[in-house]
Amino acid sequence: MTRPNFALVTRWCFVLLTLFPITGAIAQNYPNRPVRWVVPYPPGGTTDVIARNVAQATSEKLGVAIVVENKAGAGGLIGMDAVAKATADGYTFLVSDASLATAPSLYKKMPFDPAKDLEAVALFVTVPHVIVVNPSLPVTNVAELVALSKKQPGKLNFSSGGLGSPLQLAGEVFRVATGVEWTHVPYKGAGPAILAVVSDEAQVAAPSVPAVLGQISGGKLRAIAVTSEKRIPNLRDVPTVFELGYPKAAMTGWVGLHAPAGTPQQMSARMHAAVAQALASPALQTRLLEQGATLDAGSAEAYAKMVASEIARWRVIVQAAGITPE
Repeated sequence: MTRPNFALVTRWCFVLLTLFPITGAIAQNYPNRPVRWVVPYPPGGTTDVIARNVAQATSEKLGVAIVVENKAGAGGLIGMDAVAKATADGYTFLVSDASLATAPSLYKKMPFDPAKDLEAVALFVTVPHVIVVNPSLPVTNVAELVALSKKQPGKLNFSSGGLGSPLQLAGEVFRVATGVEWTHVPYKGAGPAILAVVSDEAQVAAPSVPAVLGQISGGKLRAIAVTSEKRIPNLRDVPTVFELGYPKAAMTGWVGLHAPAGTPQQMSARMHAAVAQALASPALQTRLLEQGATLDAGSAEAYAKMVASEIARWRVIVQAAGITPE
């Protein structure tokens, strides 16, 4: 039997014992430099606006700057992939949203595995979508929209921010649930898709609530249904798809935070705590509620379970609707 090399074993034990205090000290001093939050879309969208609001309040709790970096492309895949492959040192995070759950169903070859390469840290808010029409369209409610759509199948143009975008997915869920036929017209982003309905290039869209509150209040768009279970304060007169008898048309978006897999648990926990403290701020709560968002500072575990559930749900929906990306 080969005898162990006690000198070598002793040396490695000494190395390990000296490393643990260093690792602990690093975690205790975290963070000691700016932290990067990657938004996988261009500036100005719902995810970006919410991220910047939360980042500002969270940086005050952490005592260091949070740099929000927009890394757009491929429906969010470029930014998500960059974070999934970033160094897991607690200084790079992904501002995650529903695209993290829909991408596995839309793309045959993913450059990363959401379940293995990213870890949930904190959920910020949930955000419902809203079915809007051009005010010139002779409909004031869902029943009239469904009747008109069935009377003239395929005549109404339904705009989205691109194939596989949240706007298309929300619209497709509503379309399938109500049994109507629309002509899908994809645009390069949510902004152009919304403007298409305002200008009557398209007649129907299903954007997230924060993106169109201004146009709705200004009379440029007519809201006929929100895709949440309960009515929202900003649109109290607009019924929900549940009230209208279309529970399968429900779709709620969300915005939160993920870290590269392997990020030290103490660092993720510190970030989660700072986010929770930020979301408890009355000033931030007011800003987010005014934008149509609902705050939800649950546990990282609950957020991870929600994302896993959403991935499974969208796999069924995407397949049924026959949606494919650009």
